[in-house]
Amino acid sequence: MALTSIVGFLMAFLFIVWAIATQGGIARLISFLEFGSFVLVFGCSIGALIINYTFKEIWSALKSVKYLFVAKPTAPEKIIDLLVNMAIRARKEGFLSLREEATMTNLPLLGLGIGLIADGTDPEVTRQILETAANSEATQISLSETIWRDLSVYAPMFGMLGTVIGLIIMLRSLSDPASIGPAMSLALITTFYGLLIAAIICIPTAGKIHNYNERLSLLRTLIIEGLLSIQAGDNSYIVEEKLKAYLIKR
Repeated sequence: MALTSIVGFLMAFLFIVWAIATQGGIARLISFLEFGSFVLVFGCSIGALIINYTFKEIWSALKSVKYLFVAKPTAPEKIIDLLVNMAIRARKEGFLSLREEATMTNLPLLGLGIGLIADGTDPEVTRQILETAANSEATQISLSETIWRDLSVYAPMFGMLGTVIGLIIMLRSLSDPASIGPAMSLALITTFYGLLIAAIICIPTAGKIHNYNERLSLLRTLIIEGLLSIQAGDNSYIVEEKLKAYLIKR
């Protein structure tokens, strides 16, 4: 589990709670709880997403929250070691012997590539299929990132909209000066919720998805180049040096 995500969220929320509580304790905190304002910001933001994206895309973005809490992807060094061992086995026992690896791996791209090699697929066709699969996975994850970034824009906008609505209502009741202060405070709470959702939830989530996708990008490259090197008949030393070159670049 990604401990940094949990620590980061807790720190952000606790410091906000602390900042509010120091100005009036629990009573002050309770004054920030306004269900109607939250529903306006959250509901309108989701509505804007539905206008822009399909339900399937939005659901996929919601599921991508898992990247906040899962550990980092498999280390590149482990992927290299796995591919080197596969190169040794392929030269000793042939490509068909790699089929067992396809059922044991939890990396879909690696399983796909092993199957193509074992079936004797043309190397160029193998590359095309693997690159298409890799690009498709990267694009899907990137779309989830985009949806979260869009939500980080919508939330503050609808927060401001709620504030404008509150100000209009307040200005129409100026005959009662005593109500201006509470009404102004209530109007600003929607902006508070919008900024809170964007800054603590949406932007960090999008950033985490982006970073995870970047790490996966390196693994995809290593898998594709490693499998193609194995298919070309390169010995384990050549396979290892080819793949380690990608780590040097980083």
